[in-house]
Amino acid sequence: MVESDRSTSSGRPRMDNVIYANFGAKKRITTPEQRRGATHPYGRSPFSPAGQRVMDLTRKKAEGMRLGRGEDYYTNGHVTGTQVLDGRVRCLVAGSQNEPFEVTLTFPYRSSEKLSAAYAAIAATTNGMKLVREGHLSAQMLDHLVGSLDEDIYFDCNCPDKSMVCKHAVAAAYTVAEKMTASPGMVLDIRGQGMAGLEALIAGYQKETGAESEDNESFWNGMGLPDLPDPRPAPAINDSDLNMLHKAMRLVSYTSLEQLRAVSDIEDMYDRLVNGDPPESFDD
Repeated sequence: MVESDRSTSSGRPRMDNVIYANFGAKKRITTPEQRRGATHPYGRSPFSPAGQRVMDLTRKKAEGMRLGRGEDYYTNGHVTGTQVLDGRVRCLVAGSQNEPFEVTLTFPYRSSEKLSAAYAAIAATTNGMKLVREGHLSAQMLDHLVGSLDEDIYFDCNCPDKSMVCKHAVAAAYTVAEKMTASPGMVLDIRGQGMAGLEALIAGYQKETGAESEDNESFWNGMGLPDLPDPRPAPAINDSDLNMLHKAMRLVSYTSLEQLRAVSDIEDMYDRLVNGDPPESFDD
């Protein structure tokens, strides 16, 4: 007897002996259309403040036509590799020739004294490390770590175009902005510090501050307390390793089909526990 088509309470369809479960649950943005239409947590800009500052410093030196071509190169995946160096980022951009072009973005120079002052300012800011870790840098932090708006990022590309900012450089800048948004610690890597190094510096700074005399005003009046952590809520079954669940079900299942059914039934039960039973139709 052939089992009729049906769907589970959570919307996972089953047909005959096939269970369509756990496929496509995690969406990855890969196409140009998906990149342009993706929603971002930083408002209108698809980039974090640091990434947006990179684009601001890029756009003020790039011509309109090269900006458009460079954005197309970025959205179509022409940037094939990036490497973070001391004060620079090197990118490989596929163009019209067989070998990719090499683009180097050199950020405004910062002396060790200026960087130390920037790190001390972060340490003195309430939730300063949290802001840096989440990419929410203030304008002052951006000026110190990325570059102020009256400074320039220097672009160097080995393509035939002799303009200050070619289309390959624009594509590289978009990629660097995207990576800064995804990994806020990249800003510190460019400055030769890194997130772990900054945390160690701030810990030492706070230790020195705590060892000051008791007549210090901050000791008597107190300072602002950091915010409580704000963990991202997620259903437990979606936040766990489903491979381990499949492995556990192999011990009580004779076939792969029974294993899939067992995992699917567990997911259905979890959905009912969390969301409740679906409303029953009067026609049933």
